[in-house]
Amino acid sequence: MRARIVLSTLAGAALVAAALPAPAQASAARGAVAYSVSVSGSVSGRSFRRSGTLVLRSTVTRVTTNGVNPVDVCLKSGFPAGTPEVGAIWYGSNSACIRSTASLDMAYVTVNGATVTVVPDKRIAATFANNFTATGSLTSCVYHPVDGGAAYTFHDNGTVSGRISMRGFGGYPCGNSTYTATLTGRR
Repeated sequence: MRARIVLSTLAGAALVAAALPAPAQASAARGAVAYSVSVSGSVSGRSFRRSGTLVLRSTVTRVTTNGVNPVDVCLKSGFPAGTPEVGAIWYGSNSACIRSTASLDMAYVTVNGATVTVVPDKRIAATFANNFTATGSLTSCVYHPVDGGAAYTFHDNGTVSGRISMRGFGGYPCGNSTYTATLTGRR
């Protein structure tokens, strides 16, 4: 088990290092790379196109109950819980993505080549640290992802592409919502 964690963490560090511009690669051990992204899709049957930020960063915490993440990934578009809008989303593998000092591991993360897959940990989903909205009204429901996830591919030319497909739960009376989108962006 220890060997798998070390190899997975090394693969994640190599991905972060490869994503950094050449002069910054020397500091990749604690690096982070931000991408300006466009997110297009639908949520609960409503279409949207939004801008946001995707951050690929070195592993935040090694204290976890769901396995050490080889990297951490944070997507932010809007402020779903504070200013609801159609398709607004915060989805990160660690609560540090939302500036939490707790650094709570929120998801399962795998790296396969240049692709990072993030799947929500259902046991922690009810914290609502990861969330999205389907409407833009004062009475909007805030959904926390419980199924599905996201996959992001980081390309050598400094771009990123990805797909998000998840089901969220908003409690009573909101029920479930489905969020599907594609993502493209550049460093």
